[in-house]
Amino acid sequence: MQALPGRCLARADDQYARLVADRPVVVGAEPLRGLLPTTRRPVDPARHATATASVAFDGGQTGSAAPVGAYLATRLGLLLLSGSVAALWHRSLVAQLTAFDGQWYLRLAAHGYPDRVLRVQSTLGFFPLYPLVIRTVGSVLRSDVVAAVSVALVGGLVATVLVQRLATAWWGEDLGRRAAVVFALFPGSLVFSMAYSEGLALPLLLGSLLALRSRRWVLAGALAGLAAVVEPVALVLPVVVAVLAVGVTWREHRVAPLVAPVLAGLGVAAFAGFLWAWTGSPLAAFVAQHAGWSNQTDPLGIFGLPVVRHLVAHPAGALSYLPTWNLWDNVLGTAFLLWSLVRVWKVRAELSSGAFAWLVGVAAVTLWSAKTLPNARMDLLAFPAVLVWARRPPRAGYRAFVSVELVALAGASLLTLTGHMLP
Repeated sequence: MQALPGRCLARADDQYARLVADRPVVVGAEPLRGLLPTTRRPVDPARHATATASVAFDGGQTGSAAPVGAYLATRLGLLLLSGSVAALWHRSLVAQLTAFDGQWYLRLAAHGYPDRVLRVQSTLGFFPLYPLVIRTVGSVLRSDVVAAVSVALVGGLVATVLVQRLATAWWGEDLGRRAAVVFALFPGSLVFSMAYSEGLALPLLLGSLLALRSRRWVLAGALAGLAAVVEPVALVLPVVVAVLAVGVTWREHRVAPLVAPVLAGLGVAAFAGFLWAWTGSPLAAFVAQHAGWSNQTDPLGIFGLPVVRHLVAHPAGALSYLPTWNLWDNVLGTAFLLWSLVRVWKVRAELSSGAFAWLVGVAAVTLWSAKTLPNARMDLLAFPAVLVWARRPPRAGYRAFVSVELVALAGASLLTLTGHMLP
């Protein structure tokens, strides 16, 4: 091997020194300490301990430990709250966890759809995938109730992890963990402890949006197609998938993205085909939602409610409506959503286009509904509106927001589990 000239060796030594100067020294590598140059200052142990505690509170040091811990801790807390309600209000645990829509989902899982179009409240107002999963898992667990709540619990955990992945892609690891904690503690997350479909819809929705972000068109379309037959609001997702896929096809002259909207529409098409064969009308679910459950569009529908019109005409009588918890849930949910939309709009360039389009679509559907108005559950589905609150505030502000969330989660859960408010 030919020897290198002395000048070349000196230049190589200089380049190596500059290279290693920017690299951190590995802690514990005693033989190298003092030999490799570094510009880092010595670590103050006291300061390091304080910083470690703060990071742990703000979202954990590594991975999903803090979001998962926050989610599991709140589920345990809600279970204890349910036990207290059972003891003090003599309301069974099963009745609490399967209240309101949960009873309809269990009825649909057990008995299926009626064989004709109905214009009254019936199981036709509910979409089929969650009851199908309940029935499948229930055949293994020997209990539809246990299956329904288990699917919601596991789905909520999966949704929390996927939220962290998406928020990390937007804002980095630290804010990604904060966003997942904010999501896990949001008052609407109570539905992850009940027989409600959000525990299935949100993982499918988030998986589809993550796949869209990485341009995995087949996966994005398939997950959107499944989400669209979980609950009506998820019908926004195939539209989002179609708009984004067509846009990419138009700009890049590629046909491959168009497979996504095709797959996204298959779920709804299959459901409509089943209803046509079973009831005689492909629109049987729409008729039930419209006539039986009064889900109709009305601009800012909350202001069309009789009680709201009365309050506008007679503001002095507002105190008499304080116990109307569903109304105040809608009012606060609407205010939170509108405020969040303003915050999201300012940072919209940081979000993936699919997530932003989903938020706009869900906000439009809920704000224009005369029945399904924004509340904590609907705000949870419009998840970027929740995550944005983890983005900017300093550590003290973040802790204050999380504290308010915990109080609101406890209060909303108590009202729901005792039967005084819809989730």
